[in-house]
Formats: sequence, structure tokens, C-alpha cells
Amino acid sequence: MRGARLLATLILPLAAACGGSTTTVTETPAPRGATTAEISAADLKNRISIFADDSMEGRRTGTPGNARGNAYIVSELQRLELRPAGEAGSFVQRVPLSSYTADSSRATLRVGSSGLALWHDYHPYQAQFEVPARPIDGSSLVYIGGPADSAALPSREALQGKVVVYNSEGTGNTLGTPNLHPAGPLGLISGIMVTGVDTLIATFEQVFRTPRIVVREDVAIPPGLTQPRLIILPSATVPKLFAKPLDQLRPGDPGGVIQGDVTFDPSDVGATNVVAVLEGSDPALRGEYVALGAHNDAIGIVPAVDHDSLRAYNTVMRPRGANDAPGEPDAEQSARIRAIVDSMRERRPAALDSIVNGADDDGSGSMGLLEIAEALRSGTRPRRSVLFVWHTGEESGLQGSRWFTDNPTVPRDSIVAQINVDMIGRGGPNDETTRDPAYMQVIGSRRLSTELGDLAETVNREGKFGFAFDYSYDADGHPDNFYCRSDHYMYARYGIPIAFFSTGGHRDYHQVTDEMEYLDFDKFARVTRFVGAVAERVANLDHRPVVDKPKPDPEAPCQQ
Repeated sequence: MRGARLLATLILPLAAACGGSTTTVTETPAPRGATTAEISAADLKNRISIFADDSMEGRRTGTPGNARGNAYIVSELQRLELRPAGEAGSFVQRVPLSSYTADSSRATLRVGSSGLALWHDYHPYQAQFEVPARPIDGSSLVYIGGPADSAALPSREALQGKVVVYNSEGTGNTLGTPNLHPAGPLGLISGIMVTGVDTLIATFEQVFRTPRIVVREDVAIPPGLTQPRLIILPSATVPKLFAKPLDQLRPGDPGGVIQGDVTFDPSDVGATNVVAVLEGSDPALRGEYVALGAHNDAIGIVPAVDHDSLRAYNTVMRPRGANDAPGEPDAEQSARIRAIVDSMRERRPAALDSIVNGADDDGSGSMGLLEIAEALRSGTRPRRSVLFVWHTGEESGLQGSRWFTDNPTVPRDSIVAQINVDMIGRGGPNDETTRDPAYMQVIGSRRLSTELGDLAETVNREGKFGFAFDYSYDADGHPDNFYCRSDHYMYARYGIPIAFFSTGGHRDYHQVTDEMEYLDFDKFARVTRFVGAVAERVANLDHRPVVDKPKPDPEAPCQQ
């Protein structure tokens, strides 16, 4: 792999991570109440109470809980009599995923007399498993400095078989790495330990521990091709390797010899997309599709925490949830946190929670799609067909949407547009003081088709939905990179016009506190009606939305 991409392959999947075991779509949950043809807050509340219930165990990709959530979606599609559009006449499309877990019994490292504890002293990471990692047992350590020290690197031959320690000097997700290409100056090393990234480790601690999920593909790997072992190293561990702290090291300083290695054990993950079609009414156009997408997975189960204490801490320290790095509160911040917890204790006792129910992320989008399907089926059907896809593996790297667009169950060129919804149940002043009930983020709507973006504005205006569109997160180079972080991009890379609608992030993003009690169901219903209206307008056009922007290379990395 290219060295310039090493930390990109590390960081991009860290937007979230999941894992799971082999499952099938079974155990349909019993409905808690009937829904109606009208998109309503009551219907959405009923659906979320099922889909984001603790019984779904956080719907992590490929787990029994994920399968139960998909079974609920399938049962509703059967009730609504939509056409199955998965595999072999079913509503599901299997996605060949494998889960790789670091073996704690065998991932034991020592340097001299110092034992290194997995997930405390070091965090192994591997983004690609088709290419074997090089063994590091018996390798000597050498410090190579940071981004400004590339000119002072020892010779390529001198580094052969070594494990190099690189000081990324990074904060958050903005990191650089040296060139690890096989022909580059570090191409012969056994491994690289990246340090100076304590903020990243704190932010993604649970992600590192979570099994990595990757798509199993038949990839031709040249004989003998290997990659360096990658380990993320807390700064506090450096003295165990070099007998002095990080800030006293100089490029070329030798360390001890590593004893032991890292092993990842694979297991199959029975993950599925759920796919259905509402047939169009026009015989000349029903072979074309407007795709509507959401993701059916969430984060799963994490170490138990006190619900209210976590929410109070995030209110003060991490108002954007997992999008903000954790930190140690100062005295004033601690006092604010205590005050919030005390006010909560007046209403209810402390309660531990370990299930990330994902009521907003993306229970809201998934249940919104069911409401749209029921509404469109009950009314005058649009001229084109509507393709509904609940993607799996979004949280582990957009894997379900990549698989679907690479292996579509309808002709890919017949998809005239894709509308993606993810986190559409909130976005008011209780989430951010700058927001109000009209707030909505719009991303990508004009990146391929000016007409599609204009049409969304027209529907909002003519339908009197009253949304105030925020396009700021769609700006080229925006640091949050939202254009590349949800399923719509997998369609856009093939030149399919997309529009991504969201009511934005909040303190409960990727937290056990993402519960239905914090959703704004009136706004949720209004967003769902709007998205359905946009899809219906596109489906009734007498032409495909005009693509007037350059199409990307579908295999090139996404760039916002």
C-alpha cells in the first residue's frame, strides 16, 4: 500500500467500527401497534420503539440483533406487498464480510523486561487482511522521528527487518505518515508503531478494541507480498521501549528487541442488505429507479457506563459525541457536569447502560424509509419505480453500500438518483443552540446534478416544508468529511446523482445515550415527508436528472 494512504486507511474506517457473528434474518419482532398510510410522528415512534429497543442489542453488523432488526424491516415489506429485490427472490442480499479479532491470548509483546498489555500499552490495527502482515518477533526497535525528519532517516538497508517508531505529532484525525511503499525508504521494515496520537487513541479507544469487519473478495495477491505490521502506541508506552520518554528521543535512537507477535483471528459475519422495490405506474419508466437508502446497522454493545453521567459529560465536553475528542474537565466544567447529573438524579436513579441503540443513527433513517414505502404504496404510485435499500456495514466502512453498488440487484444504469438519509430525528436547539426546528443539513445534492439540488429546494419551497438548508458541511475539504462518510457516496462514485439529508450530529452520536427519548418526532415526521416528496418528484420527472458535473473514478479514494 502507499505510505501516504496508511493513516488514511487507519482513520477513515474509524468513523465507526462494528463486528459480529454468522446470522440469518430470523426472529421477527412482534409489532407493537398498527401504522397508517400517513407519515406521522405516532407511526415513527411505534417503529423506533421496536427497531431501537434493547432487544436488538445495538444492531451491530452481522450480530443476531442486526438480524432481528432486518427481520422487522422484511416483515413490514411483506405486509406492504413490496417486491423483493434481493437475491433469489428474497428481500435480502448477503454481503460477504469477515470479522477479525486481535487474539488477546497470543497478542503478547515484551521488550526486554517490560511486558506490554494489549489495549493498554499498544493497539494493533490492520485495515487490509488480504495481504499478510510481516512478523515482528525478534525485530529491533528504532525511532525515526516525525514529519520533519524524513531527510534524516537511516538507509533503507539499515532499517530492513526493524520496527520503526514514528511520532505523528498528530491531534484528532489530521495525521501524516512516512512512505511505506515497498520501493520507498521504509519498504523493508517489519512494522511501524505510530505514537504521538494520544488524542486519537482516547477518541477511538472502543473502535480499536472492536473487531475489524472487511469484505472477503477474490483479490489476486502477488506471491510473497506482505505489509508492515501497524501498531498504535500511547506516548506513555515509549519509555518501556527506549528507556526514555518520547520528548527525549532523537531520530536514529535504538530501542529494545520485540518478543512476541500479533495475531488476528477471522470469523464469518452473516451480514445482509435489505432490498425492495415499489413498482412504478408508467410502463415506459418503471424500469428506472429512484433509490432511497438508510443503514440498518448500529454500534452494538460497549462497556457499561452510567447513562446520565455520560450524557452530562458529553453535554459539557463532547457536544458532538464521538465527533469530539474526550478530555479532562477543568474545575468549572466539572461543576457543570455535576449540576447536570444532580438535576437528572432528581428525576430518576442512576442506571448503567451498554447498548448503543442507535435511535437516531440510523434508526431514524431506517424507519423513515418504511414510512415512505407505506405512504407511496397507499397513494398514487409514481411513474418510476422506487428502490429501497437498507445497507449493512455502514458503521464499519460503507461496506453494504459498496457491495450493493458493485453488485446491484437491478441494473446500475437504471438508477437515476439516490437519496440517502442518516440521522434525521433531531437537530433542534436542544442539540445545538444555533439550530431550530427548521434546521437540515444537505450534502452532495449538486455535486453531480445541479438539477437534483434545485429540485430539492423547489420541493421544500412549494411543499411549504419550511426547512432551512445548511450546505456548510458540503464544502470542499470540510474537515468532517461527511460527503465521504455515509452510503450515498458509493452511488455517487458511479456517477449516480445523490442527495444526503440529515438533521446533524449531537452529544449522543455513537453513544449509549442515542435513545428514542431524545428524538423530536414531530420534526422527524416532517423530514420524512419531505424526503418522500423529493423521491416522488424525481420519480415523476419526464427525464432523468441531468448529470452536468464530472463523474468520479469509482475506484479512486473519496475526496470531499
